[in-house]
Amino acid sequence: MSLVEVKNLNKKFGKKQVLHDVNFVIDEGEILGFIGPNGAGKTTTIKLMLGLQSITSGSVTIDGYDIVTDFEKAIKGVGAIVESPDLYMYLTGRQNLQLIANYYKGITKERIDEVINIIGLGKRIDDKVSKYSLGMRQRLGIGASILHNPKVLILDEPTNGLDPEGIKDVRELLVKLAKKEKMAILISSHNLSELDNFVTTACIIQNGHVVSNSSVKNLKKYDSSRYKIFLDKTKGISKHIKQEHNVISDYLIEVFIEDDDVSDLLLELLNNKYKVRQVIKEEMSLEDAFIKMTGGNTID
Repeated sequence: MSLVEVKNLNKKFGKKQVLHDVNFVIDEGEILGFIGPNGAGKTTTIKLMLGLQSITSGSVTIDGYDIVTDFEKAIKGVGAIVESPDLYMYLTGRQNLQLIANYYKGITKERIDEVINIIGLGKRIDDKVSKYSLGMRQRLGIGASILHNPKVLILDEPTNGLDPEGIKDVRELLVKLAKKEKMAILISSHNLSELDNFVTTACIIQNGHVVSNSSVKNLKKYDSSRYKIFLDKTKGISKHIKQEHNVISDYLIEVFIEDDDVSDLLLELLNNKYKVRQVIKEEMSLEDAFIKMTGGNTID
């Protein structure tokens, strides 16, 4: 079931068009990674989805409601953090949640306790937020955004500034929300290595255009596989390899190649007096796939 539908979304600032027919959907229980370099249009898209900026043309539908014509019904089903969460540092984690709960109708003490359990801050929830690590603050911010039990969660760069432990905590929390709470989650990030571990779908945007929108599994199959080939030497080897490749060391090369072509490449190397010690197939990372899809551009 699709909880988010973005159709032919366009945005102009004056005469400058920054989004061009952006399309994607997010299903229940799905985590969509929204990927692109600075200035690609990620944050603008998120602001249009949340009704924070006007849509030039196209539509955003959340849980069946149009964000423009049925704003209150649409936004009721959304939790979001754009940039860093707004928290009161001199209050405890629990007091922050209680304060935010006052903005909504019908949020009970039981619901607050449930959210505290979901975000895993039970042992520290009565400490002041000023004593929290960045990862704990991010988890508390996510907790605040799901107090009203939304169906959709939108996060803009949620792992910025976090240490590896904080990133791990946020990743595990988002997977839990998708699987157990059946939320549709959009996460925008530059940190492709972290998205690689848990997003189910990747939407790549470049210069305001969506250049790819597919499952991470299919995206990593784009064009070719990556092989590491260990040899007795690598000197002069590039003239024997037609495919894209990197010479890593005196004994190791990395080749992007179709699976069916590997045996021909190995035969070519053997015929030219290279001894093959080991061949390892490696799954392409999300960053590898991004770079190949966008013609070599990297995330800024």
